Amino acid sequence: MVNVRGGVPQVIFPGGDGWVYSFHAEKYADGKPQLLWKFDVNPKDAVLVLGGRGTRNEVIAVPVIYDGKVYVSAGQDPEHGEGPGQLWCLDPTKRGDISQELVVDVNDRTRVIPHRRAKAIDPENNEINIENPNSGVVWRYDRVDINGDRKINGFVEQYHRSLSSVAIKNDLLIAADFSGLVHCLNAKTGKRYWHYDMLAACWTTPLIVRDRVLLSDEDGDVAIFPLTPFPRLRKSTSIDEDGEAQPLIEINFSNSIYCTPIVANDVLYIAARDHLFAICQEEAGRHAKRTESPSSAPAAK
Repeated sequence: MVNVRGGVPQVIFPGGDGWVYSFHAEKYADGKPQLLWKFDVNPKDAVLVLGGRGTRNEVIAVPVIYDGKVYVSAGQDPEHGEGPGQLWCLDPTKRGDISQELVVDVNDRTRVIPHRRAKAIDPENNEINIENPNSGVVWRYDRVDINGDRKINGFVEQYHRSLSSVAIKNDLLIAADFSGLVHCLNAKTGKRYWHYDMLAACWTTPLIVRDRVLLSDEDGDVAIFPLTPFPRLRKSTSIDEDGEAQPLIEINFSNSIYCTPIVANDVLYIAARDHLFAICQEEAGRHAKRTESPSSAPAAK
């Protein structure tokens, strides 16, 4: 992925170690690319435990660039199940370590402790985490206090591990986490406008087509929402309150959907587990075209 920002071409690489790296796309030193910045997507007290039992995440989804900012989600292998996640908005004009925090020696806060893979901080070794003065964080989203009780309670007040990239248009950011919770945020500030529970695991990235948002899940459902910060809500609330959105329609395709829907030449393609659907406007009022997968198609006679 290349982003020309301030005249500097960048290659942004999401690492399996939980860091995002940016390299100069044209300059090298000693045969190696020039590192512009790096960012740790995890809190410093996050712990790596094999099998997904820990809290340290990786970067599964491709970062997204919008209006000069980098948006990246943290998650784990879907086989590891559910857990807490983070969504970050970063400033790519920063240089060096632009993580939100640094780990330092409590007796010498100018001495930054080198990163450890399993756990970045060791309090028993006189280590503490401090705010990074060089942080490139514009905003961080991992929880939201809906009712204002200063506590994070319940499923819908959290952002979970995610396999999905975000989709952004008109400063509206749509993010889906692996637990099936869809979040609509202000891309500039990270404020959440609404959420929706798909009630099934979500492996896919949201698709924005004109003024519509499409989300698919493991149950084979495709939910369609208007691209707006204030959709119709399930509960009668004012627009100043966070509520669960009401989709315009939700369609079931009879089998799991693990691939993001795609639009090409005014045709919507949805790949379910055993069929490929091609849906176009002139067919929408009657039926969808359906193509058998090679494994399920009858043998030619």
